[in-house]
Amino acid sequence: MNEMFELTITPALIALYSVAFVCAIYLIFGMRRYAASVARKAAADTAKTETDSDSEMPGVSVIVYSNEDAWNLESFLRSILAQNYRGQMEVIVVNDGAAATTEAVVGRLEEEYPNLYMTFTPTASRNLSRKKLAITLGIKAARYEVVLLTQGNCRITSADWLSSMMRHFNSGKEVVVGFAHIVPSDDADHTFGEGVRSFDSLYTAIKYLSWAIAGRPYRGNSYNLAYRRSLFFKNKGFSRSLNLKYGDDDIFLSEIADGDNTAVELSSDSIVSVIEQHPAKAHADDKRQHDFTKKYLRRSADFFYGTSLWTWWIFLGTVIAGGIIGYPGLIPAIVSAVLFLLTSILLMVAFNKASRRLFGCRMLWSLPFMLLFEPIYNMWYRIGSGRNRSKNLTSGI
Repeated sequence: MNEMFELTITPALIALYSVAFVCAIYLIFGMRRYAASVARKAAADTAKTETDSDSEMPGVSVIVYSNEDAWNLESFLRSILAQNYRGQMEVIVVNDGAAATTEAVVGRLEEEYPNLYMTFTPTASRNLSRKKLAITLGIKAARYEVVLLTQGNCRITSADWLSSMMRHFNSGKEVVVGFAHIVPSDDADHTFGEGVRSFDSLYTAIKYLSWAIAGRPYRGNSYNLAYRRSLFFKNKGFSRSLNLKYGDDDIFLSEIADGDNTAVELSSDSIVSVIEQHPAKAHADDKRQHDFTKKYLRRSADFFYGTSLWTWWIFLGTVIAGGIIGYPGLIPAIVSAVLFLLTSILLMVAFNKASRRLFGCRMLWSLPFMLLFEPIYNMWYRIGSGRNRSKNLTSGI
């Protein structure tokens, strides 16, 4: 019995636990800290109230990219036009598909709302990114200095969405990074792997939001992103990535945003839901698109979060090996269990808080397994993106 509690210190145990301790420090003071920063920012933004109820908000042009989403467009536009907003506001719908049905919806609403307008993307535009063209047309048609980009298949649950996104421009900011997440529609198809996709969405959101909070913005969300119109033209729009179909929310943002001119808004009022009948396909498309465009971005966030995932693998390997090598003694197994539980719990708490703030759901005991699977999941999509590289280019569309 006493032998079980005897500890024989060997070079192998020293090496294993040294590596495990270093990995735990890297995960706790790295990954956990950044995840916690997102949760803290969301909590602070939600608690924040306007101190001057009479302060005028900047004029804003809300640009709604519409593509085969007439089924949702009327309720979405009404939620924008009914916002509690102390400033001038207009809504510009850029119709890039289902012209007749979208035009009918907007036509009915234009009779009620004089600040609602619609424009169209040319049907003959083949060798251009149609979404970038639509955004450009919307920005050129805008009459106000600040533009807020979103899409017709979204849902806004708060009448203070505009106010929460726009309040940063009164303090001199030029870019505001908001948040949006995919929500299955009532008739959505449910496919295998929903848990994995949910974690991947959370991990991706923590990655780019935490970097922006830390003053290193490199990506936004095209469903909820605002910037100054003059900044768009100063940068010559999307001219540097015209050969790419995508990049309007990451390549372009990385060109115009920095730690001084950019704010992150994560209040519960500001979060937008993206309604999808096929959420698995929408997630896959988004992941492939951003996997392709990330090669044009600063790679510090991708490097840090990528190494964090492999650090988790090394950490688990060393604590398990330490317990096995120390057998039949129980002390190495106890040390391994304590290290694993302490690190896991600290990570789970941080990720759970971020998930509840951003997605409104819990994520607890599955985290250790999701962290293990995430690099494999990323590699699988990376291989798929490489095979479909031509689909990301504008030539031949």
